[in-house]
Amino acid sequence: MTETAGQLLGHAVPVCQWIPQDSSNPSSTAPAYPRFPNDVREWTGFFRAVRLGVQQHNLPAGQFPAFATDAQPLRVEDDAKTRLFTNALFPVKALLPQGLFGATPAGFLGASDYVLCINNYAVAKMPVEMKTRHNLDLRGYNFWDIYRYNDRRGIMDPNFKFKKRIQSQIFGEMACNGLHYGILSNYSDTYFLKREETTPTTLYVSRVVQPTDTDPTLRECVYCISQLAINDNVGNRLGRGTFDNVSSNDDDDDDDSSYHDSDDYDDLDYDPDDSDGGRNQRAITCDVYKQQEEMKTLKHEAHIYFILKECQGRDIPRLFYNGYIYDGYLFALALQLIEDSHHIDPSRLTKKEKELIVNQLKSIHNYGVLHNDISKQNILYEPKSRHYLFIDFGLSEIVDNESPKLCKEERRLKTLTTLNIWIHSVHVKKFESIIDDYSL
Repeated sequence: MTETAGQLLGHAVPVCQWIPQDSSNPSSTAPAYPRFPNDVREWTGFFRAVRLGVQQHNLPAGQFPAFATDAQPLRVEDDAKTRLFTNALFPVKALLPQGLFGATPAGFLGASDYVLCINNYAVAKMPVEMKTRHNLDLRGYNFWDIYRYNDRRGIMDPNFKFKKRIQSQIFGEMACNGLHYGILSNYSDTYFLKREETTPTTLYVSRVVQPTDTDPTLRECVYCISQLAINDNVGNRLGRGTFDNVSSNDDDDDDDSSYHDSDDYDDLDYDPDDSDGGRNQRAITCDVYKQQEEMKTLKHEAHIYFILKECQGRDIPRLFYNGYIYDGYLFALALQLIEDSHHIDPSRLTKKEKELIVNQLKSIHNYGVLHNDISKQNILYEPKSRHYLFIDFGLSEIVDNESPKLCKEERRLKTLTTLNIWIHSVHVKKFESIIDDYSL
């Protein structure tokens, strides 16, 4: 499931703004985000498959009573997350020949609440996404009904309010990892999801399953879809998407309001079809739904790289691309790959190398950028090019060129590289020499 940075960023989406057709101000724009999956349908054969699976595998009757069912009221999302795990996922895990429900594994694009994995968490098979009952409340409608009536004209309940990014999020977790099955739940209501390789942008959703259901039970449904996922081969990840035909019913969810800032697209001549296939790039990604703080940090770092455009490739790595990929599910930076790099070792640096590194920091300071996290770990040496490069500008600040913070940071770097100690020792030796001459 590993992709090069070039392949990963081949799923980049273009800059786009949606202009509401019924807006009183036709010149106004609202942030555009994708309406995907492209189609939502009922998973018609799911319950029949569950009943057959129960018979074939001779599962324990009823609710798999490995533990007494916890019936305490659900107050927040973590309550629902814990309840689903203790009442359904953990008991089912004990019945699976292989497979473990756990945290997001390494290499998984995004940040799901739970992921079903095999081979000791090495291979992801199915995401499990949890929501609060407030956010995931369909009020008796089915997912395909909501998709069909996304203009709300067919939904008569005035209190109905559905955050459509919930649907995009779980689909993104499945599609951009090449997975075909998923679970979406607030514990009170659980939905089982499928996407097929033949129609990879169509989402099939079961009817709702509740903890009190008996034919089939919630645990039987979890067991069945887990078996399907474990025995399924990981497919192709979602291809490059666009923002075409964005729905006008912008949902007022609780995600970051700057989801698609106009300043986010400081594209620095990135070509997804570059001949090197992205082998000389490294991609840093975050889940725009679940990792809001990480996304803000990446956006800030991209902005700093844009300010330091003249320093790229010399004092800092090159930034090839920053923006949304996989139909807006992930935010990504594509940075220059520093080959065979290692952190600096001040004890092995020559005086000339130390002065070079300090001068590189001065070049960065000339643009009013305070790195704000100077350490050995944030200065890399690339043997092939013999370049020293400052990295990790997530905590950096924009300051006035005369700010005393810049001088303080320069002194910190000199202390780190022991350049101050060297300068001090030179002055001491000169002073001792003068004293000796005077004594003579």
